[in-house]
Amino acid sequence: MILVLILLISSFSFAQDTVKTYYLGEIEVTAYRVGGEALNLPMAVSSIGREYITLKRTISLSDVLNYVPGVLAQSRAGASDIRLTIRGFGSRGFGDKSNAGTIRGIKILVDGFPETEPDGRTSLDFVDLLATEQIEIIRTNASTLFGNASGGIVNFETFKVKESFVELSSMVGSFGLFHRGVKVGLKLSDADVFLIGTGFDFDGWRKNSSAKKRQIYSTLKFKFSNISQFKLVAGFSSHLFYIPGPLTYAQFIDNPSVANEIYFSRRERRYNRIGKIGVNFTTQLRQNHSFDMRLYLMPKVLQRSERNTFRDFNRYFFGGAFSYQYYDENTKLKPKFILGYDDSYQDGTILFYNLINGERGDSLRTNKREGGRTFGFFARLEVQPFDKIFLSAGGRYDFQVYTSEIYPTGVKVRTRRDVLTLRHFTPSFSVLFKLAKNSTVYFTLSGGVEAPAFNEVDPPPELKDVSLNPLLKPMTSQTYEIGFKGISFFNGSIFQNLMYSFSTFRILIKDEIVPYENGKWFFSAGKSERKGFELSSRIGLKYANLNFAFTYIDAKYLKYENDLGDHSGKVVPGIPNLWWNANLNFNFKPLTLSVELAHTGRYFADDSNDIKVSSYTILNLSVSAEFKFLGFGARLLGGVNNLTNEKYIASVFINPERKVPYSFIEPGLPRNIFVGVSVRYRPLDLVL
Repeated sequence: MILVLILLISSFSFAQDTVKTYYLGEIEVTAYRVGGEALNLPMAVSSIGREYITLKRTISLSDVLNYVPGVLAQSRAGASDIRLTIRGFGSRGFGDKSNAGTIRGIKILVDGFPETEPDGRTSLDFVDLLATEQIEIIRTNASTLFGNASGGIVNFETFKVKESFVELSSMVGSFGLFHRGVKVGLKLSDADVFLIGTGFDFDGWRKNSSAKKRQIYSTLKFKFSNISQFKLVAGFSSHLFYIPGPLTYAQFIDNPSVANEIYFSRRERRYNRIGKIGVNFTTQLRQNHSFDMRLYLMPKVLQRSERNTFRDFNRYFFGGAFSYQYYDENTKLKPKFILGYDDSYQDGTILFYNLINGERGDSLRTNKREGGRTFGFFARLEVQPFDKIFLSAGGRYDFQVYTSEIYPTGVKVRTRRDVLTLRHFTPSFSVLFKLAKNSTVYFTLSGGVEAPAFNEVDPPPELKDVSLNPLLKPMTSQTYEIGFKGISFFNGSIFQNLMYSFSTFRILIKDEIVPYENGKWFFSAGKSERKGFELSSRIGLKYANLNFAFTYIDAKYLKYENDLGDHSGKVVPGIPNLWWNANLNFNFKPLTLSVELAHTGRYFADDSNDIKVSSYTILNLSVSAEFKFLGFGARLLGGVNNLTNEKYIASVFINPERKVPYSFIEPGLPRNIFVGVSVRYRPLDLVL
């Protein structure tokens, strides 16, 4: 009844609308491979613009992604390492083997190039908020278009150069935060060049939680003609961060700034050095026919002190994507068809050494090779059989291949090789109806597949003579979603516009991947279900904007039993029942004041629902001022996060080791301040 009432109200308001342009309809979601504006896509999508990013610390995605319903981003130690979930996907991505510094179940892109590895893990080394102009989020299962680990899509679009400029920025804050960057943009006659170099240092607020990152990233866009475009991206990232580990509840209450004793004694950390080069070529073959090709290469040198070993990784990650698209706006059905192929491969060696006082010892314990490949074919057709009705259907067939080789490090030891292959077909169907020019309602049936990450397929000790767990199955899901979205305009002097979106969903999951023993090993749960709804709105006032995002999820196991008991009917751990974010921005030029409340509801940390994690609410404030003079522009920023200094649990290890007291808590960042300044120079008479 409420849904019908809102639809009627929105339809009436649009009937009165005479405004021809609006912000929501101008957002082109480039992460949606078929292309399209946010309002006309039959799925839950969101976009975060630069105006919100620049009001934050720009260190952690937890500072900005919580504007979006369905998305929960929690900082694990105050720097860039976060826990990220979308509608519950990715909730297992923290623990001993569900690694710090990586995300599960969610596809991360930067300028359309994947950061997500073939096995579904993603590190955020090339995600840089200082370089980001817009963040696009697809909250629906998108495996039909993107394959493995596509429970949600997050694409970071770097700056589009509209004019030549040079910009310097710097930020300092609590706990030794120092963030700085330099940006250069060149607008040429038929090309755009963007270059950014950034670095941040963070002493950390917990023991063994410092972080340091250096990064350079560049893009070159060149137009051959009106129908062909070439894009080159290249960069390098060096990222070192320490891991303080989980605490018991008593430690959390007494002094949350301490580190886990074992993690501290081992100086657990990650040191990633990664290069990147990618090319994207787009051309129109002839009228109504276009072709897109992407190729990329990411060599990696990684070092880790973890789980009582020192590990040296040498990896190369490369892949490509090819797609053909046909579209014709002049025929009756206005068809849009896409056919494509993706392929990504990562391989390399890992040397396991003994650990002495947190450093690499001289004893080589294991010499191992890990290779992973995922590839798939996809097709999707969209048609418009009636004036206001759009239908689309598609499918994808995926392959995931794991290869493990353990080489001998002693006499009379044979090389052990193991291969695991997974296959899955994912269908999708959707219908979208335009209620009015600026409002739509849709229904989508979409599927998902998520193969376990490489370090999750390690077999438990009872399985002998295998190095890949044959009992762990790929997690498959089916999402049923109904939603509506749009914008209304008002003629009043105070209220100016209302943008909104609402979606309700039911996700059925088979073989959900569940960690146990602090993530040392993994089960395949039988069946589980997530159902809920998301609401977001943006009220435009004359001197302010009010943004609100609300998420409710009821996630339960339908059928799941292991040697620890029957968990059928229990709440799936790691997924809060609700969370919301309210943000009020006051705009009094040249000042902007932002007040934000962020609430995360309670959830459980274990399958049996014995360990409860309390809810919390955080208050954040920030203010900025912008000034322009001749070719210069200056921006001042200051803010306070967690103003009330609330003590809260930011994330937990799922299914901690079966001993009391449990070490599972990662405390949230206490009150912290930041101030920053940026200066941009735009030559008034520069013509290149």
